[in-house]
Amino acid sequence: MRTHPLRRVPAAIARLAIVAGFALMPIAARAMPPFAQAYGVDCSLCHTQVPTLNAYGRYVQRTGYASLDPKVLRRALPVWLGVNTWYDTQDPSQPHYTQFGNVALHAVGAIGNDVTYHFQQWIQQNDQAGDLDTFWVAYNNLLHKDGHLFVGKIEAPGPSPFSQWVDLAPFTTPEITVGEHAYELDANRWGVKMNYVHDWLDAEAGWLASNGGWSGSSDYAADTDKSFEYKLAYADPVHPLEGGIYGSRGSWPLAEGGFDQYWSLAGYVQRDPVGNFPGVLAIYQSGFDGNPGPGLGSARSRASTFELYEPLGNTGGLVSLRREWTNDGLGTQLQSGNADFSIPIARYLRLYVENYFAAHTTPGWRYMLWWTTPLTKVK
Repeated sequence: MRTHPLRRVPAAIARLAIVAGFALMPIAARAMPPFAQAYGVDCSLCHTQVPTLNAYGRYVQRTGYASLDPKVLRRALPVWLGVNTWYDTQDPSQPHYTQFGNVALHAVGAIGNDVTYHFQQWIQQNDQAGDLDTFWVAYNNLLHKDGHLFVGKIEAPGPSPFSQWVDLAPFTTPEITVGEHAYELDANRWGVKMNYVHDWLDAEAGWLASNGGWSGSSDYAADTDKSFEYKLAYADPVHPLEGGIYGSRGSWPLAEGGFDQYWSLAGYVQRDPVGNFPGVLAIYQSGFDGNPGPGLGSARSRASTFELYEPLGNTGGLVSLRREWTNDGLGTQLQSGNADFSIPIARYLRLYVENYFAAHTTPGWRYMLWWTTPLTKVK
C-alpha cells in the first residue's frame, strides 16, 4: 500500500484542518476555530477562504476529522460560539430589518483515538428559540482506518460545497422541487453513513431519514422521506481537481396518501483556484419522480450549477459568481444566480455580501456579519 505524501510531512501541519461546521443561517456552513487554535496555523491551510475548503480541507472533512491528531486537538477546548447579524432586502417576514437573533453553540473533536464528533445547537435562530442543527459521532478504526462510520444527524453524501461554501445563497440544484417532492441532497438528516477514504478514492453511502431537530431522531414513520444516497469520487488531498458522481434512491410520502418513488444521479467537478485560473464548480443532475403528486404524471427533472470563484490577492477576501438552471419535468423551468463578496474584518469576524437574482423577479441584496470565537485559550 503506497504511503500518501501527506503522511510524510510534520504532523503539526499534515493533520491540521479547519473543517467547516454547519450553518449559522439556512445557508452554507462555517469554519471552526478550535482546530486552528489547537494547531496554531493559518486557516488557508485548509480553506480557499473560510468556509470554502481546499483539497486538503475536503480530505479532513470526509474522514470525519480522523486525519487530525487527537492529542493536538485536546490543546484547545472543543467548544466555540458563533453569532451573526443578517439583512435581506427581500425577506418577506422582516423587510428592511437587520436580524440579530442568530446564536449557535458548537462542539467538535475526538474521544480517545478512534471516535470523533460534531455538535451544533442553535440557542437562538431567526430571532426565535433554536433547535439542533448537527449531531454526529464517527468511529474511524475500520478497514485499516480508511473506513469512517457516521451515526446521528449527518450531512448527506455529496460535493463538499453543499455544506462548506462561502456564498450566502443555498444551491438550487440539490434542492429542486418536483411536484410535492422537495429533494434534500444537501440537507443534514438523521441516519447512518459509511465513508471509505483511501489515497485518491472517496466512496460514501448512507441511509437517511428526517431532517428535523431533536424530534427527528426518532422520526422513522411511514410519512417521513427516506433515501439511500451515495457518492463516488476522485479526490486526492494534494491535487486541486476533484470530480465524481452522487445520487439517491428514495421514497417521498404524498400529502393525500401514497408515495413518490424517486431517484437522482449527478456528476460534478470542482477545481481549486490555482495560479492564474479561478476556481470552478460544475454540476449536472438528473432525476426521476414516478408519482410527484395527484393528477401529475411521472417527471424527469434536470438541474445544473456553474460557479467561478477567485481569492482577492493577499486580502483574505474572495469573489464568486454562480448561475443555476432547473427543469422539474412538469413544465417549470427556473434560472437563478448570485454574485458574492466576502472578506475578513478582524480576528474571528467576517463580512459576506451577496447580490442574488432569478428570472422574472427583482434582484435582491443580503449581507451577514459573522463572529466566531473559541471559549478558552490553548493550554
